[in-house]
Amino acid sequence: MKAKKIRALARENLKQIPKKIYMPMGLLLVVANIIPNVFGQATDSKSGVGANIIFFLLEIAAALLTANGYIFFDRWRNKIQKGGEEPNAWCGLSGRHLARLAVYGVIEALIIVSVTLAIVAVIVGLVISQVPVAVSIILLTLLVVLLVWIELRLTYVVYVIDDDVRTGQKRSVWAEIGAGWKLTKGRVWKLLCLNLSFLGWDILTAFTLGILGIWLIPYYNLAIAETYEQSKEDKY
Repeated sequence: MKAKKIRALARENLKQIPKKIYMPMGLLLVVANIIPNVFGQATDSKSGVGANIIFFLLEIAAALLTANGYIFFDRWRNKIQKGGEEPNAWCGLSGRHLARLAVYGVIEALIIVSVTLAIVAVIVGLVISQVPVAVSIILLTLLVVLLVWIELRLTYVVYVIDDDVRTGQKRSVWAEIGAGWKLTKGRVWKLLCLNLSFLGWDILTAFTLGILGIWLIPYYNLAIAETYEQSKEDKY
């Protein structure tokens, strides 16, 4: 299914969620992602250990709230399409969710940081001219592509974790990562196109200082949730 159809389904689902429900959640997610950035810009490397710890905790909180947002809107999509009760606003932050999300977050961070450090190393090599420019550009391009590819392959892990929590299935976080990774096989290009289709909205959100994100984040989350459901049914 093309990105256009996925977005259309997401918009239809969003219309069926009361504004008094999705807009506060959208606002929370906007604020959760803005605060660490603002705090980081307000401090510097000389701010001390305390400031670094606060920044780290803010990043963790933002990551957990973001995961909760994905789960919350996926459950709303399930309610709209299959019926059932309205999901709790904090449905993705139960004890079982937090334990699994924490482990997954550490694993994801280690992977992303490793690739990012490699990118930084290439940039430094380019700046100090120890590596030929052509080689540096090729390596940098490959590493950036690898980083994007990894992020896309991990798109569904949060949903897999939530499915396991809801169904009571007991398996390791590694197994859940593997299941999410497997679901994105052959779908990376479609997921990339879907993400790129939101680029215009992202730019508009930046111009509105994040205010448009109150609507855009729920819309985007519902779109990704739709691809997850269709991927499970092998329709995407």
